[in-house]
Amino acid sequence: NNPVQLRKKKIRPSKEKRKRQTEIEDKRNQLDDLVLQLQHLKSKAMRERWLLQGMGVEEEEARRKQLEQDEEQGKRLEDMIQRLESEIGALESEESQISAKEQVLRERLKETERSIEDLQKSCFISLTIN
Repeated sequence: NNPVQLRKKKIRPSKEKRKRQTEIEDKRNQLDDLVLQLQHLKSKAMRERWLLQGMGVEEEEARRKQLEQDEEQGKRLEDMIQRLESEIGALESEESQISAKEQVLRERLKETERSIEDLQKSCFISLTIN
């Protein structure tokens, strides 16, 4: 591989790494939003349970239905949170792999540059001797 090809290969993982980092950041923001929604829903459900105590039958039934809906929504939010956490973990793993590849390419580029420098020095020495 020549240095130009190695440099191009080095740039590609950096772009991929930035892309993964952006995706991770977006997923973390989504996760934070879902966690806030879930916390709000749980506090709302707790309030509804508290209000259910000492109510009439009709009011109690309406609040109970709302409470059930909120609990179902809470379960969906928890599932979404778990899915996002899994996606973030997968993206972080990909980012780590990209970083490892990037490191290997960096080392290969350094080795190639060193070889070129050594070749240039030996050519220079040959030219000055002759």
